Amino acid sequence: MEKIFLFLSIAIIITLFLIIASMNRKLKQIKIVLDDVLLGNKNRRVVLNNNAKSITELVNNINDIVDNMCEIENEKEKKTNIMSRMISNISHDFKTPLTSLIGYIELIKESDDLSIKDLREYLDIVHNKAYYLNSTLENFFYLSRLESRDEKFNIEEINLTDVIQEQIVFFYNDFKNLGITPSIELLKEDIYVLADKISVGRILNNLLSNSLKYGKDGDKVGVAIKEDNDYVYVEVWDNGKGIPNKDLKLIFERLYTVEDSRSAKLGGTGIGLSIVKQLVKSNKGKISVESTPFEKTLFMFSLPKSVRRQEPKKFSNELP
Repeated sequence: MEKIFLFLSIAIIITLFLIIASMNRKLKQIKIVLDDVLLGNKNRRVVLNNNAKSITELVNNINDIVDNMCEIENEKEKKTNIMSRMISNISHDFKTPLTSLIGYIELIKESDDLSIKDLREYLDIVHNKAYYLNSTLENFFYLSRLESRDEKFNIEEINLTDVIQEQIVFFYNDFKNLGITPSIELLKEDIYVLADKISVGRILNNLLSNSLKYGKDGDKVGVAIKEDNDYVYVEVWDNGKGIPNKDLKLIFERLYTVEDSRSAKLGGTGIGLSIVKQLVKSNKGKISVESTPFEKTLFMFSLPKSVRRQEPKKFSNELP
C-alpha cells in the first residue's frame, strides 16, 4: 500500500512539474509575441496549441487587447495624417489669396497716380480675397462645431419643395452666366420632411455650388426628388468631368480634395462636402455619391419623411 501511495505521489509530482513547465513555455511564447507587438509588429498574434479552456480564454483575451490596441494606434496614425494634410491644405488655400491681397495693397500704397477706376478695381479684388479668407475660416470653425456637436438643430416639419426652389433661384445668375438650364424634377405635390430648415438649405447650397464648380465642363446640372415610405431622397447631379473611382470613398473626408481640381480660382478647401456629410447625419439622413465622368456625377441624400402633404400645386421648370 505504501508503495502504491509513493508511486501515485511521484506521478502527481511529475505531472505537476510537466504542467508547470508547459505553462512556463506558453507564458514565454506569449511574452515573445507581446514584445514583438510592442516593437511595432502589429500583425503578430498569440497562437497556442492548447486544450485547456482557461488558457484558450486567456489567449483570446490577449489577442482581443492587441487588436484593440492596434485599432487605436491606426486611428491615431490616421488622425495624425489628417491633421498634417489639414495644415498643408490650409497653408495652400490661405497662401495664394493672402499673397495676392498683400500685393494689391502694396500696389495701392506705392502708386501715386492711380485712376479712380483702377483704384476701385484693385479694391474689389482685395475685398474678394478678404471675403474668401473670411468664408474659409468660418467653414473651418463651423465644421469644428459640427464635429464636436456644439451646433444646435431645430428639427421640425419643413416644406422641402420650397427649400429646393429657394436654392435654385439663389443660383439663377450662376446658371445664366454658365449657360446652363437646370433640370428640375420635383414631385407634383409639396413634400415635407422632419429636418432643420437652415441646415437643409446649406446642404443644397453646398452641393449645387460643388456641381457648378466642378461640373461646369459639362452643360447640365440637375435636382430631383424621390421617396419611399420613410424617407425623401434628394439628388443633385451634373455631367462634368466627374470624380475618379479612387477618390469616391474619400470624397467626404475632412479636407480631402481631388488633386487635379485644386486651384485658387475654384477655391477648393475640401471642407464643403465634409460639412454636407455632417449636416445630413445631424438630420438623421445618409448621403452617397457615384460618378461616371462626363455622363453623371450624382450626390444623393436622404431625410426622414413627414406624412403631411399639401394639395398639388403647379411648379415651372423654367427659371424666372
